[in-house]
Amino acid sequence: MIQLAERFLSLRSEDVILLRAIEAGMRRREWVPLEEISAISGIPASKAEYHLRLLSGRKLVTYTKVPYEGYQIEFAAYDLLALHDLVRRGFVASLGDRLGVGKESVVYEALDDIPMVIKFHREGRTSFSRVRRVRDYLRDRPKVAWIHAAALAARTEFEVMRRLYPSVSVPKPIARSRHAVAMERVTGVLLTKTELDDPEFCINRILEEIGKAYRLGVIHADLSEYNVIVGEDITIIDWPQAVGRDHESAEELLSRDVSNILKYFKRKYKINLNPGDVLRKIKVDDG
Repeated sequence: MIQLAERFLSLRSEDVILLRAIEAGMRRREWVPLEEISAISGIPASKAEYHLRLLSGRKLVTYTKVPYEGYQIEFAAYDLLALHDLVRRGFVASLGDRLGVGKESVVYEALDDIPMVIKFHREGRTSFSRVRRVRDYLRDRPKVAWIHAAALAARTEFEVMRRLYPSVSVPKPIARSRHAVAMERVTGVLLTKTELDDPEFCINRILEEIGKAYRLGVIHADLSEYNVIVGEDITIIDWPQAVGRDHESAEELLSRDVSNILKYFKRKYKINLNPGDVLRKIKVDDG
């Protein structure tokens, strides 16, 4: 598999211009015709077609003749555009290894003045129907292209983390470009992959952070043992699906977040807390 850093270093100026042109065209249509790419990029059609064939061979662009002739960029190309922008703006100096791959994101280590990670969102391509049902930011955008669905997810997550940090224990947000969020790297391991020496302390810390976020008007809406990192303290990650307290399902989503955490600690550590008591405490503390 070709690494992202290798692809980035092999980019030419014409590649970036053409990929940006397709990206712009995909705001209006699923497949972007050659003539439109040429008009947006300012590159003559014959020259653009030659470079597009090369990009297709590198798995950065897809071409189709059905239902009409046109081009799309792949997520690999969208990653490169985001990375190119973060480097150009001075937020990223170097890119490291891929740290993890999920259904809706890919995470790389990176470096500037501090250790960072870059999270490239993947919402929209393989699970677009499901994502549209559960993600609040897509409710009023019935025709949004999959790359822009991923960009909206990144924007939501970045804005939520900026709102919460440093009052709530979330990664420090650094920058966003398209579907990519650069944030300070958090040391530790996922809650689900560790054995806690003091599980009561940990569950209380998680519930405390849920309460802090709630008081700032934010509900995670997808919280579980899979997005809590345990190190010297706990850090809650993965916020693209977060909703505000004014959301029509806010109470249900808060209850589900709390229930997921309580069920995990009950199952693994035999800690039995009453969900109703926990929710009441969060709301009383808010008052």
